[in-house]
Amino acid sequence: MCIIERNSRNITVRLSNKRWNRLMALENAYRTAHAVVKAKHECESAQPMTVEQAYNFIDTL
Repeated sequence: MCIIERNSRNITVRLSNKRWNRLMALENAYRTAHAVVKAKHECESAQPMTVEQAYNFIDTL
């Protein structure tokens, strides 16, 4: 990785395609993990449901 330009708001770097693709894969994995953790917290704070209520709730999503 080579830093081309750096100012107070942006950094321009030069990356190989392989490294860029790896960074994008890691960023997508982070977003997915963040969504899973958020959903877990929502599930823990939700009211208890029967199986039928849970299916109805899932269908409304």
